[in-house]
Amino acid sequence: MDITSICIVGGGTAGWMTAAALSFKLRNSPAKIYLVESEQIGTVGVGEATLPHIRFFNNALGIDEADFMKATNATFKLGIEFCDWGRIGDSYIHPFGDYGQPLNGVEFYHYWNKLRLNGAANRLDEYSYPIMLAEQGKFHMPHADTQKIESTFGYAYQFDSSEYAKFLRKFSETNNVTRIEGPITHSDKDETTGHISSVTLESGQSVKADLFIDCSGFRGLLIEQAYEAGYDDWSEWLPCNRAIAVPSEAITPLPPYTRATAREAGWQWRIQLQYRSGNGIV
Repeated sequence: MDITSICIVGGGTAGWMTAAALSFKLRNSPAKIYLVESEQIGTVGVGEATLPHIRFFNNALGIDEADFMKATNATFKLGIEFCDWGRIGDSYIHPFGDYGQPLNGVEFYHYWNKLRLNGAANRLDEYSYPIMLAEQGKFHMPHADTQKIESTFGYAYQFDSSEYAKFLRKFSETNNVTRIEGPITHSDKDETTGHISSVTLESGQSVKADLFIDCSGFRGLLIEQAYEAGYDDWSEWLPCNRAIAVPSEAITPLPPYTRATAREAGWQWRIQLQYRSGNGIV
């Protein structure tokens, strides 16, 4: 079956990332893309620290990095600092980059471990360029010459996720995505295929499409309420199931990394944006 219309259920970061990607990749096709969301329904909005993959996503859409960072109050991120996880007082940075380089086909850490056993090794961190940058509160773009040590790292962002959703909404609507406002009351299935055929809004408006994508978060308007997909209980392995998020004043100078601190119950995060710190405990 040819897909000529797509309906994304739910906005927020997930919905508008989906809309942005599809509208850009399908910009030369006749497919129509709709996104249904309601201003009455809030978003979680606590995930402001990203991994380097978000750069690849933005690059794939041709998004200008400076425009994106200005719109989302973003800062650069070289890695994640973990505090007190092994024992109180411990701290290490997980970098987006390499530790040393392989020598004669042997991974670097074997050489470092031999030095350590002989009492001659510096901290492993000192062989990581992005960690050295992060510890000094510095950042620069990776060097284009892969033979230089300044090329041996990647980076990500810390940004305001609600502003990112707004940024992508503007991007998507420029690529002819149609936003439809209103809460969804129910969905209908095709009697032959069992596929979702339409969703009906509180206003009575019906939105039909060939393909529906559920970005409604915990509510699971389609995947759970229509299809009853269910959930796998992972609480045996993931005991932390609640989070509290609180903003505070910005830290200066801006640290180019996210901090995750282990606590007696759960763990605490600190994410630094241009204009404020994002804090929370899980």
